Amino acid sequence: MAKDIFTLLTYQRGVLTKKEKIIAQYVLENVEEVVHMSITELSELLGVGEGTIVRFCQKLGFQGFHSFKIFLAKSIPNNKSENGALSSGDILSQIKINHVTAIEQTYELLSSSKDVLMKCAEIVSTCRKLYTVGVGASGATALDAYYKFMRIGIDAFFSQDAHLVAMVLSSSTSEDVLLTFSQSGSTSVIIDLAKLAKENNTKVIAVTGHKRSPLADIADYVLLTPIREAPFESGAIRSKISQLHVLEALFEMTKQTMKDKATQCVQRTARAVEKWIY
Repeated sequence: MAKDIFTLLTYQRGVLTKKEKIIAQYVLENVEEVVHMSITELSELLGVGEGTIVRFCQKLGFQGFHSFKIFLAKSIPNNKSENGALSSGDILSQIKINHVTAIEQTYELLSSSKDVLMKCAEIVSTCRKLYTVGVGASGATALDAYYKFMRIGIDAFFSQDAHLVAMVLSSSTSEDVLLTFSQSGSTSVIIDLAKLAKENNTKVIAVTGHKRSPLADIADYVLLTPIREAPFESGAIRSKISQLHVLEALFEMTKQTMKDKATQCVQRTARAVEKWIY
């Protein structure tokens, strides 16, 4: 396979369809932008189907759009990972700036969607059961969400086993809520779980960095994070901070909605483990 996108597309141009050539031309002219786009965003921008984009990527020898974006990222001159970008400066200072900026940008997004956040808090506070899901770094956020909501008396469920989650979700109801975490909004297993939940009329909340993504299209409510990761930055700490900021806001609003019940549950769970704390 060619080592850069220009050589690859030039070599393969003769086998591309008319719509695939439109994709190829846009990619060549906007490599750095495409690296940060979801498949839905590119689809809507170019007026081609997501399936066409996937077939385009596969025709070039990639498994799908994500692996194609990884190749694109490698093609960008002087492409640096998050750690590489910090190596020449004051690392501690730059990390602080990145993290503070992530919090400030997340705050601005949440401030502009308070009604959605409040509605999410309302349905979580009254749900029969709350399922929290995510994979990779987002899975750690989903686990934290399970822990938080369980402590205030929400009947929550979390598992890293996608098969187990799917089986449990098959019995979900319209009184339940699925809280999903996916920075890209394009993680196939999370999308499949969201679709499964929707089949049972379960409410779906998506915490994602892409407003136009397959997961956001499925979800009933979308809580956006501002960080747009390149493929090599998957799981970057600033993305994690943004997710946790959204989670904390949702948790505190839910706790406030539940009032005394939440406080009493926190006290009970604290007493349950106090003998192990010295």
